[in-house]
Amino acid sequence: MNASGPTAERIYEALKAYVLRGAFRPGARLDPAALAERLDSSVTPVRASLNVLVGEGLVESGTGEGFHVPLLDEPALKDRYAWNAEILVLVLRRARNPGAGFLSPIETGNAAVRAAGLFLAIARWSPNLEHARAIALMNDRLHAVRVAESGVLDGIDAELDAIAGAVERSEAAQLRPLLSRYHRRRARATAAILRQLYRMDEPPAE
Repeated sequence: MNASGPTAERIYEALKAYVLRGAFRPGARLDPAALAERLDSSVTPVRASLNVLVGEGLVESGTGEGFHVPLLDEPALKDRYAWNAEILVLVLRRARNPGAGFLSPIETGNAAVRAAGLFLAIARWSPNLEHARAIALMNDRLHAVRVAESGVLDGIDAELDAIAGAVERSEAAQLRPLLSRYHRRRARATAAILRQLYRMDEPPAE
C-alpha cells in the first residue's frame, strides 16, 4: 500500500492477517471505528487499509453498505479452485526453466502455508511474471479456505508431500496429474469445506 508511515503499514498488515486467518466469517461487517479501537489506531488508516484490501479482493464495499468480508458460496469457491488450477496449467505449459522458482524450505507451516508456498514456487517457473502475481493473489483469497480444508479432507500432508517432491525434482509432467487431483478433490468437497469455514469462530492458528 501507499507508504504513509509505519502506523498505516502496521494497520494494513494486521487487518490483512485477520482476514487471511479467517478471524471474520464470510459476510461479516467490518466496522472501521471498532477495528480502530481494537488496533489502537485512528479510523483514517483503518479505512485506508480496508480500501486497499477491497482492491485485493479480500474485502468488499458498496455504497451505503460499508465494508464486509465477501460471502462465499459453492459456485464461487469452485471458480476459485478452477482459476488457481488454470493458472498453474498455463505455467506448466510455458515453463522454460522448471525449478528456478523453488524456494527452500517449503515444508514449514500448516497446510495452507505449504500449499501457498508450493503454488507460488511453481508459478515462478513461468517467464510471465503475471502468473506469479495471480497465484499470490489467489493464495491470499484461498488462505482461510485452505485452513478449513484441514477440518474436512484427510491426507493433505501426503498430498502436499507428493507435490513438493515433484517441485523439488522439477518434474513438470508429474505435477500435472498431481495438481489436477488436488483441485478436483476440493471441487467435489466445496459444500463441506464451506460448512467448516462458516463454523470457524476463532482465528485459526497461523
